[in-house]
Amino acid sequence: MKDEPRSTNLFMKLDSVFIWKEPFGLVLIIAPWNYPLNLTLVLLVGALAAGSCVVLKPSEISQGTEKVLAEVLPQYLDQSCFAVVLGGPQETGQ
Repeated sequence: MKDEPRSTNLFMKLDSVFIWKEPFGLVLIIAPWNYPLNLTLVLLVGALAAGSCVVLKPSEISQGTEKVLAEVLPQYLDQSCFAVVLGGPQETGQ
């Protein structure tokens, strides 16, 4: 997501020219119950690296992984760019 500098012509030597990338927006990740940690974190890292904000909904079937993600991720990641939503089908529908 860094700015990419570009070359300029003779008339624009005093200007700075670069490509400025903006995030795509908000990503919803609904994690599956099989391989919940791997499949959740791979998608989470990709979305955050692209500059998007993430709403993460771990599977309610794998309750242990759901609790670990809700407790550990806020310790290591900036909470302004992601949220972990816990619950079942009702929370997923909302």
